[in-house]
Amino acid sequence: MADEYDVVVGLANPDNVPALVRLGCLLAAEYGGTVTGVTVVETDHAATAADIASHDRMSRGYELLDLAEEVARGCDAPFEGRIAIGRGVAEVLDEVAESQHARLIIVGFSERAHPDGDDAEFDRLIDEIAEHALCDLLVARLRGAQDYRRLLVPVRERLNLDIRREFVTALHNQLGAQVEVVHFACSEEEAAAKHDELLAWLRERGVADWVTLRVDVHPDPAEAIVAAAAHYDAVVLGTAPLHEVRRRYFGAVPEHVAAHAPCTAFLLRTHDVVLPH
Repeated sequence: MADEYDVVVGLANPDNVPALVRLGCLLAAEYGGTVTGVTVVETDHAATAADIASHDRMSRGYELLDLAEEVARGCDAPFEGRIAIGRGVAEVLDEVAESQHARLIIVGFSERAHPDGDDAEFDRLIDEIAEHALCDLLVARLRGAQDYRRLLVPVRERLNLDIRREFVTALHNQLGAQVEVVHFACSEEEAAAKHDELLAWLRERGVADWVTLRVDVHPDPAEAIVAAAAHYDAVVLGTAPLHEVRRRYFGAVPEHVAAHAPCTAFLLRTHDVVLPH
C-alpha cells in the first residue's frame, strides 16, 4: 500500500547483497513494510536462451535471489524476489518501485560505466538509476564491518534532513546506533547561528534527546568530513537535488566523501516531484 514503507533492493553483487537486504529489512521492520529484491540478467542480443553464457547468467541471477531470501528470512521480514531479463537496470527498478508504491530504492555504489558507453547521457549506471528513481534513493558504499553503531550525519546550508532522519531513526531504534549531526562552518559567527538553527530543527523533529549536535569551524568541509569519518562506522550524506542533472549525479562533496571516507558511506536523495507548469 502507498502508506507502507515498502523497499526495493537492487541485487547485482553477491558481496553486498546481504548488507543491502538487511538494510531494507531494517527499514521495513521500523516503518511497517515489505522488501522486494530485484536482479536484472543482462543478455547478449546475438545469443539464444540455450547458450551456455545465457544459462550461466540466469543461474547467477537466481543465486542472488536465493541469497537475498535467506538473509530476509533471518531478519524475519516479508520478502519477495523478482528477476528481469535483458532490460535496463534503471528501467526495471523504476517499474518495480512504481508497482509496489515503494518509498525507497536501495542499491550498492558502483563506478561501473554505463552499458551504452559514450552514447549514454550518464557516465555511470548508478547515475541513471538516480535520475530515474520514482521514490527516495539510498546508495550504499560499503566498507568494513557493517555494525552501524556510530553514525556521522554532516549537514550543509540547507537542512533537507528528513530522509536521513528516517534512516538514522531506524538504525537507532533497531540497532542502538549513536547519531551525531555535524556542520563545518567557515567562521565562528556562522557556527553559532548554525548551531541554533540545527538544534531547533532537531527539537522540532523530536530527535534532540538522542542525537548529538556538533558545529566546528573548518575551511574545507569535504576533507573535514573524511577526517571525522575515521571515528564512525558510517557517514550518512544527503545528495544534490534532482533538478541538478549531471553526468556525475550525486554532487561534489558526497562523491568526494564516498570515494575517500574510511567507513561506509550512505548517500540519500529525496525524490523531488516536479509540478507541471
